[in-house]
Amino acid sequence: MAFSESAKLSIRRKAAFRCSLCHDLGVDIHHIIPQAENGPDSEENAAPLCQNCHDQYGANPQKRKFIRECRDFWFDVVMVKFPTNSTEKEQLGTINELILTVQKEQGSQTGKIEELKQQLERFVHAAGEKVNTNESTATVGSIATQYITATRLSDRVHANFHCKKCGTMIGLLVGSNSCPNCGESIS
Repeated sequence: MAFSESAKLSIRRKAAFRCSLCHDLGVDIHHIIPQAENGPDSEENAAPLCQNCHDQYGANPQKRKFIRECRDFWFDVVMVKFPTNSTEKEQLGTINELILTVQKEQGSQTGKIEELKQQLERFVHAAGEKVNTNESTATVGSIATQYITATRLSDRVHANFHCKKCGTMIGLLVGSNSCPNCGESIS
């Protein structure tokens, strides 16, 4: 007996209609343990493979564990890449909106640095000193960073990060609570 059509469709969908080994489009559902060896027609015994991978690996009993591991890994990748759960989609949408907001804010930073430079010039002028107006925005930025710190968006996510130790500047730092350049901890 072969896999039912509903089982085939379910397995194809779990694999995003791609081979679990090479990720090419267009798959057939392969018995990991062949029917001739009493392999069941269950999803646990099924692997979505393209014809090339089926020919190369399918008949080799030593590759069964490899096929199963690749299939399970690919199913996990597909679940993350193509979420079907509405809660996951909402979370990804929220994250995407946050990233877009941060990117927009980064684009407006140039104007803010110029504004900061003008404010610093007015402040220093009022104090009786003259600021070199030819100073780069990087210099103005380094002066400002004595007072400006990274905005913590969540654990291991920081916007407008600047390391005072090594001078590294990153618009959006994700996945770390320390400077990727020198390792200085973010306070």
